[in-house]
Amino acid sequence: MTNLAYAAGDGRFRPAAPRPLARTPPLWRFMVGELRQNVILGWTEEAFEAPIVSRPLFGFHFHVVSDPDAVGRVLLDNVANYPKPALLQALAGDLLGEGLFAAEGESWKRQRRVMAPVFTPAAVKGFMPDFLGEAQVAAGAWAHQAPGVVDLAAAATATTFRVISRTLCSSEAVMSTGEAHEHVASALASLGDFRPGALMGAPWLDVSPRLRRAAQGRAFLKNAMARFLEERRVGDDPPDDFITRLLRAFSQDYAPDEAARLTLHNAVTFLVAGHETTANALAWTLYILSEQQEVQEVLAAEARDALTETDPDAIIEWLPYLRWVLDETLRLYPPAPRIERQAAADDELCGHRVRKGDLVSVWPWLVHRHRRLWNDPDVFDPENFSPEARDGRHRFQYIPFGAGPRVCIGAQFATAEALLILATWLARYRFSPAPGHRVEVQADIALRPKGGLPLKVEAMA
Repeated sequence: MTNLAYAAGDGRFRPAAPRPLARTPPLWRFMVGELRQNVILGWTEEAFEAPIVSRPLFGFHFHVVSDPDAVGRVLLDNVANYPKPALLQALAGDLLGEGLFAAEGESWKRQRRVMAPVFTPAAVKGFMPDFLGEAQVAAGAWAHQAPGVVDLAAAATATTFRVISRTLCSSEAVMSTGEAHEHVASALASLGDFRPGALMGAPWLDVSPRLRRAAQGRAFLKNAMARFLEERRVGDDPPDDFITRLLRAFSQDYAPDEAARLTLHNAVTFLVAGHETTANALAWTLYILSEQQEVQEVLAAEARDALTETDPDAIIEWLPYLRWVLDETLRLYPPAPRIERQAAADDELCGHRVRKGDLVSVWPWLVHRHRRLWNDPDVFDPENFSPEARDGRHRFQYIPFGAGPRVCIGAQFATAEALLILATWLARYRFSPAPGHRVEVQADIALRPKGGLPLKVEAMA
């Protein structure tokens, strides 16, 4: 097994991140231009240092919470007081419907209980050969073009989309086309936009070509999945894929039409969110490793040793340092950079009064880079995830998949997928920066490399 005591040396790498501003930009700047589509550019130095930042916003009061105890109160201890905002549900509901992401109260509890067996360790293990298979497909394609420059953001997205298509609906054509992929990207891209019209109760003000493409993408996905699900319902001997398991699980607790509707909404959620978050984790990890060749060499050796195993679970057990690196990447680039809530009743956070109706936001992007919580938070340091470091950390200091009862139900699926894909690629190829390309962060509902991630890909000797 690879020596876990390896250190990157004295050269400290600070991966790409926007420089914090000295003061909050005027509100109009969030309504037009780059800040509207990339709000992460608007954070100030104060946000990375204060336990809570409060601002008025279009008649609301907006609290951004970074103190781990307060984060725990919002996401666990007083979770019933902090449902998802009605505004967020209005913006995302057309795409994600009544599924687990948007549901609240008893509906959420019931759906979570019904879906839990679909995400058990044993269930996830059953999908691991698909993770390896699709990773090998991509690696095999590079053999015909390496050495050369490959857009790893696009390659990662294509790979995780194939994984989702394969696990969700057995790669049936309805969800494995390039058109479907483009519609997913369009539907996702607009969810993180700043929407002043929606905030002011005038959604007709939020009109743009980007939003029109998003509406077309949402309609395509919902209609395609609805047709596919109806075919699956009336078909004989369906394959034992994710959508069959979901439909079977919901059918045990709900009437047929309601079971089909909830299956549809949750399948769309899994399709949209499931591939995008993992793809971004892969891209950011490879970007960091392309700049840290010594770390990459250690991981390549670890991956080659691990892949001599035939059991995917055993492969993952032999990737401890890769897990540290992946976790550190998720600290620097959390899959979902923001968690939005709205106070149902008055409360207090960090000594600040929170009134009923106030918006409360937890940004893993801020918590993970907060200067009171981490030493050199902008520096890449896998030692942040050594056993000793983990033991000394507050449980709400690292929240890449959320926390509390609403922690991402697919976190184990995504982690296993990322580790097995990375191991497969690192064992066969060396990744290095593409000349002349500057990596920047684009944030909407997720964090992705702006304009893609071209890297030089070279087969191992």
